[in-house]
Amino acid sequence: MRHVFLCFFILLCTGLTRAGTPLDGVAVVVDNDIIAQSEVQARMNDVINHLQQGNTPMPPMAELHHQVLNQLILESIQLQMARRAGVKIDDDTLNSAMSNLAAQSNLSLDAFKDQLNHTPGTSYDEVRQQVRNEIMINRLRGHELSQRIRITDQDVAAFLASPAGKQALATEYHLAHILIALPEHPTEQQVADARAKANSIYQQLKNGASFDQISAAQSQADNALQGGDLGWRTQAQIPTLFATAVPTMKVGDVLAPVQTDSGFHIIRLLEKKSATGHIVHQWACSHILIKPSEILSDEAAHQKIELIYNRLLHGGNFAQLAALYSEDPGSARNGGSLGWVSAGEMVPAFDAMMQKTPVGTISAPFHSRFGWHILEVTKTRDQDMSKEYQEDIARRALFQQQYDDELQRWLREIRAQAYVDIKHDS
Repeated sequence: MRHVFLCFFILLCTGLTRAGTPLDGVAVVVDNDIIAQSEVQARMNDVINHLQQGNTPMPPMAELHHQVLNQLILESIQLQMARRAGVKIDDDTLNSAMSNLAAQSNLSLDAFKDQLNHTPGTSYDEVRQQVRNEIMINRLRGHELSQRIRITDQDVAAFLASPAGKQALATEYHLAHILIALPEHPTEQQVADARAKANSIYQQLKNGASFDQISAAQSQADNALQGGDLGWRTQAQIPTLFATAVPTMKVGDVLAPVQTDSGFHIIRLLEKKSATGHIVHQWACSHILIKPSEILSDEAAHQKIELIYNRLLHGGNFAQLAALYSEDPGSARNGGSLGWVSAGEMVPAFDAMMQKTPVGTISAPFHSRFGWHILEVTKTRDQDMSKEYQEDIARRALFQQQYDDELQRWLREIRAQAYVDIKHDS
C-alpha cells in the first residue's frame, strides 16, 4: 500500500471535504451524505489559488467546477465506505501525522497550530480533520486494492532478475555536505585560504564537532541551514568526484576536502541502507489484549487488564492467562505468542513498549488503538532479513506499478455504484 505522508501544501490546496455551515444550500446528495455549496466554493478557491501561485493557465470555470464536484463526490463516497468498514484513526497516528506536517514547515507542533489558527480561512482543527480523512481514505484504498492486485512469487523473482529490480536493490547513501566556496576566478591566495579553512573544518569534524552547527555557521551551500543534508542517493546519483569514495565509507565517516571549480567540499555519510546484509533486531513477544466494546467500556477494560496483571505479578502463568482472557484470537490460541516481531511492525504504542521491556519481564498494562495490552518479551535476536527485505522491495515496486491503473478502475466502479444527485453543477 502506498504509505501516506501528507504534505501541508497538498492538504491546503487539495484538502478534503470541509464542513459546510448549517444554512448552506445542498450542491450534491451522495448516498447518505450531502456536499454543501460552501464546500464546493471552498475547494474552488483552493484550486484557483494554487493555479495562480504556480502561474498555471486557468481552465474554463465550468470545467474546473465540474472537476472539483467530481473530486468531492469521490471523497464523500470513500469516506462513507471507510466509516462503514470501521476504519478509525487513533490519536497516536493523527498526532504523528500533524507533527510531521509541522516539521515539514520547520515548526514545532505548537507553532504550527498557532500559525494555522491565525491564517484566514483555515484552522488547526480543520486541517487535523482533513488529515484524518486523508488517512482514512488511504487505508480504505490500501485494503481494497490489496485484494485486487495479485503479485505471485514468480512475479517477484522475475522483477529481482530484471534491470529495474537491480536498480531498486542498489545501496543508498544518506549524505551531508559542507561547501567552502571559491569565487569564479580565484587567486592563488583565495584558493589557499579556502583550502586551509576546509582542512580546519575537516579536523574539527574528525575531533567530534557538530556537522550541523558547522554547516549552519560556515558552509556556503544552499542547504547549509538544514545541516547540509543531501538526502538519500544511489551511487549513480552521487557526484563523480565522490562516487568511488562514498561506498567505502562507514556511517559517520567524513571525507577529506575535495576541490572543484565551485570550492572545497566536505562529505559526511549519515546513513546507509542496503538490500544485502540487512540485519534486523527482533523481539520474541507474547501479549494479552482486552478490547473495549459496546458492553465493556474502556475503563472496565482497563480494570480487567489490571486484574490479570495482578495475577501475573503473583505467579500467574502468562500463556494460560492469555489463552483464557486475551481477545486477540490468533495469538490467544498460542498462549499469546506473536512470534518474532521487528521494530515498526506493530502500532506505535505497542512498538514503544516492546522496545523498552527487558527480556524475561512483562510490561505494565498500556493502551493502544486496539485496547489494553500486557506484553512479555522472552528473547531477542539479530536476524539477517536480506532475502525477505529484497522480496518486500520487489512486491512494493510491483504493487506500485499496478496501483494507479487499478485505483482508477476502482474509483470508476464505486462512482457508478453510488447514488449521486447533483443539485447544482455550475
